[in-house]
Order: sequence, then C-alpha cells, then structure tokens
Amino acid sequence: METVFVAMLVWLLAAAWVFFLVSWAVTGDVTAGEAIIGSVVALLLALATARQAFPYVGAFSLLTLGGGAIGLPVLRAYLNRAAHAQMDAELIERACLAYEFDPKNYGSLIHLAEVCYKNGLLEQAVYHLEKAIQTAPVMASNEKRRLAMWQDELKHSHKLGYTPCMHCGARQAVGAVRCDRCGKLVLPLLVQGRWIPRQLLQKAVMAWVIAVGAIGLSLFWSEQLMGLSALLAILLTLAAALGLIFWVVRKS
Repeated sequence: METVFVAMLVWLLAAAWVFFLVSWAVTGDVTAGEAIIGSVVALLLALATARQAFPYVGAFSLLTLGGGAIGLPVLRAYLNRAAHAQMDAELIERACLAYEFDPKNYGSLIHLAEVCYKNGLLEQAVYHLEKAIQTAPVMASNEKRRLAMWQDELKHSHKLGYTPCMHCGARQAVGAVRCDRCGKLVLPLLVQGRWIPRQLLQKAVMAWVIAVGAIGLSLFWSEQLMGLSALLAILLTLAAALGLIFWVVRKS
C-alpha cells in the first residue's frame, strides 16, 4: 500500500513537471527541446517508481521531482522580477543620459528624481529633486511639498551617504550618475543589481536532468555490479555528470 501511494505521488509530481515545462516552453523561458527532455525524464522516473526499477527509486523520485517542482518555479519568479528590474534600469539609464546632456534641465532632473524614488533610491531622489527646485524655484511649488515628504521619509530610513558602483565597487557621491573610476552609469546598475541572467532557468533544467540521470544510473550500477566494478562505474558516471553540468553552466 505504501508503495502504491508513493508511486501515485511521484506520478502527480511528474505531471506537475510536465505542466511547468510545457508552460515555460510556450512563454519562451525554456526551449521546446529542453521541455521535452525534462518531461521525458520526469515520466521515466514515474515509470521506474511504478516498476520499482532500482533500490530506493521511490525516495529518489520524490526528492528529485519534489525538489525541482518547488525550486524551479521559485527561480522563475525571481527571474521575472529580474526582467522587471531590467526594464526599470533602462528607464533610469535614459533619465541619466538626459541629465548628462543638460544637467540644469528642470524636466530631466524631475524625471530622474521620480525614477530614483520609484526604484527605492531615496537619497538620490531627494538630491536630484533638491537640485531641480534650485534650478527653477518659481516653477517648483508642488515639488517643494513632495521634497518635504521625501525628506521626512529619508529621516526614518537607513542612509548610506554614497552611491555604490555595482560594476567596480567604488563609492560615488549621492548625486553621481556616472562612476569616475570605471565610467559606468551607476544608477541603472544599482536598480538592476547583480541579477542572474534569464538563461539560468534553462541551465537549471538541463543541470537537473543531468543530475537525475547520473544519480539514477549510479543507483542502477550499485544494484547490477559488485565491488570495484560498481565503484568505478559510479565514479565515472558522477564525473561525467559533473563535467556536463559544468559545461552547461559555463556555456553562453
């Protein structure tokens, strides 16, 4: 009875895997080939569990399918947030370039302050809004009220007192838009952060497939071979799997 319950659970997880991979293939997060390979591996694990193909197959399938079904959607959600951060970084980059073109332009300063505030860069937002008000004090009656609110908010938040460059690590002034060490725009990098590339989801799926295959094959060798032969077969399998995973991760 316990074996039947485990097999049903594994089939349920395999179905979830197939659903995830097909939906990701439709949205372009993984390729069709990767979705097919991942789905086939999940279904083979379910079949192996139903047939008790090798020792501990139930526990192995539950761990691999269950862990993947939890971990990969979390990773995909993280990468979706990274994509939104990329769009915000492009907006703030345009604002920085407009500011660099004319540092005394009131509209550019207001826009730069707004995009800084929207992305949580409160110190930078206050700096540029103050500069905009200084540039055109007559036009800035509404901005003065907004500045007072932002300054009050800044009092209750943690202030760094500088703008870090995410490219080279240098500390720049709060009002800096470009790093004086490496020459990169600092605010877009700060908004985007050190986001993991979107291709990581594809690499994670392929690494999961390789790891599952290697561990399953190692369990098979431990059942079919004896002594030194089993040890050598398992070591060669794991070494080949590690090499493949390393190649997948390093591949551009």
